[in-house]
Amino acid sequence: MRSRLPVSPGVIQTVLLALGLLIIVLVWTHYRMLDQRAREQSLDWKAAEHLNLAVIIAENLKQITDRARALGSEAARSGVIDAGRARPLAVLLASDPVFNRLVAFNSEGELLFASHDQGPEVLASDWREQLQAHRSEFGLAPFLLAAEPDAALRPSWRLPILLPVADTRSQRLEMLLLIELDIGYLASLYQHLDLGRTGFIRLLDGAGNERMRADSSGVQFAVSRLQPALPARGSLQGQFSTILGGLRYQSMYRRMPQHGFTVMVSQSQAEILAPVEAAVARQRWLSLLISLVIAGSLLWLLRMLRTQQIAYQALQASAAENRQLIERLEKEHDRSSRAASTDHLSGLFNRRQFIQVAAEILAQQRSRRRLLAVLFIDLDRFKSINDTLGHRIGDLLLQAVAGRIQRLLEPGDQAARFGGDEFVVLLAGGRTELQIDQWVATLTERLSSTYQLDDIELNTSPSIGIAICPRDAQDVDGLIRNADAAMYSAKRAGRGRYRFYDASLNTGNVEAFHLEQGFAEALRSHQFVLQFQPLVHLDSGRIDGYEALVRWRHPHYGLLYPDRFIAVAERSGFIVSLGQEVLRLACEQLAQWHEAGLETSVAVNVSALQLAQPEFADTVLELLAGLSLPAQRLELEITETAILQRESPALDNLHRLRVAGIGVSLDDFGQGYAGFAHLQALPLTRLKIDRSLIAQLSNSHDDSLIVSTTIILAKRLKLQVVAEGVETREQRVHLRLAGCDLAQGYHFSRPMDAEAVPAFEEDFNAEKVKVPS
Repeated sequence: MRSRLPVSPGVIQTVLLALGLLIIVLVWTHYRMLDQRAREQSLDWKAAEHLNLAVIIAENLKQITDRARALGSEAARSGVIDAGRARPLAVLLASDPVFNRLVAFNSEGELLFASHDQGPEVLASDWREQLQAHRSEFGLAPFLLAAEPDAALRPSWRLPILLPVADTRSQRLEMLLLIELDIGYLASLYQHLDLGRTGFIRLLDGAGNERMRADSSGVQFAVSRLQPALPARGSLQGQFSTILGGLRYQSMYRRMPQHGFTVMVSQSQAEILAPVEAAVARQRWLSLLISLVIAGSLLWLLRMLRTQQIAYQALQASAAENRQLIERLEKEHDRSSRAASTDHLSGLFNRRQFIQVAAEILAQQRSRRRLLAVLFIDLDRFKSINDTLGHRIGDLLLQAVAGRIQRLLEPGDQAARFGGDEFVVLLAGGRTELQIDQWVATLTERLSSTYQLDDIELNTSPSIGIAICPRDAQDVDGLIRNADAAMYSAKRAGRGRYRFYDASLNTGNVEAFHLEQGFAEALRSHQFVLQFQPLVHLDSGRIDGYEALVRWRHPHYGLLYPDRFIAVAERSGFIVSLGQEVLRLACEQLAQWHEAGLETSVAVNVSALQLAQPEFADTVLELLAGLSLPAQRLELEITETAILQRESPALDNLHRLRVAGIGVSLDDFGQGYAGFAHLQALPLTRLKIDRSLIAQLSNSHDDSLIVSTTIILAKRLKLQVVAEGVETREQRVHLRLAGCDLAQGYHFSRPMDAEAVPAFEEDFNAEKVKVPS
């Protein structure tokens, strides 16, 4: 082991200085953020308070205008033309402190009645123009008359409210009432409000002219304008920034356009933020103190670093000598480890090392849900070759056999010599059972070829037994034992052969033997039944269809799931008959649902052997025609092993069925070797991502990337994407965001009997209407 070179003191000092400066920057950045947040919150809280106050004052003034409307109605009822009959109106006016005086004009603007002397003889032309503009937009609502900008600044204790009075039936204008409000009385109503030292209330007319300004001390006159002025048009309420006397004011306003006025509450930002300044000052001193502490600590660390660097240099020479000694010891250890784990004749693993390595690979394969095969190889006639030609030729033969085995191994595979002429091979990776069979056939052919050993041509052959996990055993010892039993079966059948382990070879595997013996009777007596699992649209939350899952209702073992009998069907040759039975049951159930009014589709799994039958397409089409089922109601799910050969009856069948309208989906994508380039030539409509990739979405970002990339590439091939084995809400959300179309799994429903499907679909869709996904 090589020792790592020490980092130079200059680099460490630079890092410490950078770290210290970074911390100080973070401290002051945090201070600035707190300062900014405190100021914003203080302004927001005061803005909300002032806006509420403006709304309340505006509503109060609206109520006053409503009282003015009532006063106008009384004037119209009593008839102000006759001054004698207007006395009750004058008494009513005197009883209300907010109203100063009342003047009535006819529809032409001529004076009819005035509660006080010095009233105008005619209605001003400017006011008549305002009346016309206001009436065209807001009807007969009373409104505050706008003043000229210069006149608005002159002292005035009255606010003129113009009230149009019309006939209730014809809506013809009969008279105009000019009611003047007492500004002093209005201001006295708001003196109890705490507006602060700089706060005040402003009343603006419809033209934006200031008609009243009052603070806690009373009405203000001869004051400066606030800049900029509030626009005459805009939102009904909001915030407006103004400047007065060089100070910035925060103003909240509430418009009442139908009554021609706006209420604005203003206060200087400096006064609003004054309480915040004390807290900000304390935080500023605290940040300064922290910065000083960090700077002092940094100086101390730099001094300590210099001291430790001197001590480290003293140890460096000693470490170099120790490193050389350790390297020599490690080399000796590696040499002895290789000698202890390797067969000295063949260069392969010995038995002990192979079992240790195989156990680790087996755990990896099972976690990835992949097959693992163990081959037990015995050379035919090796004893006679050894006895006839001598041990040297026998050793050369063993070395040649080991070399041929090694040249066929792929990454992840391992080989060992157990002793004598016995070899063991472990096949890992992502092979299917068909690919394992092809690999073993190639190995048998290579090992049976002629050997040239010291000018001697020699012929021999292997007898090979194969055991597959998880079908034949769950541990390494069991796989080796079963592969050994299969090898003896191959040797009894003749030389140069290979055999897969058969459960009947192990008398202890009674269940598998009984299942194989009872398969034919199960097909005749219709012991196989179907359960259905829904496929759900991730966007709409609606059910798209169902996948048919076969179960064996065994008279002795009860309800069996496919992992208990599919391997038996493949090994015993019943897989094609079983596939036909499942296809028949699924189509008949589709027909029954159609008659009951349930329109849905069903996906059926098809094995590679069944798909390769030349008459498969004709059988499917005849079944659909006999039941009068649309081809679009059926979907076939195939595995990657069924389409690895580009020219085969399986592909011809798929193309015929796809042209007829039957959907084709690739099941368990991600388990085998099929790639997207290979899929382009296939008549697929859907791609089903294997549950092994979906299961780790919540735990691994790498798996998340694989799934997302798979979905994107499938979309480019115009394929719908189905996620298998969705069990959690997190997986569902991730898949929906990644663009996955459909999903199935226990998160939505477990497989159910056909009788339960109609009620389930009704309840499921009803629930989706109530609570959208």
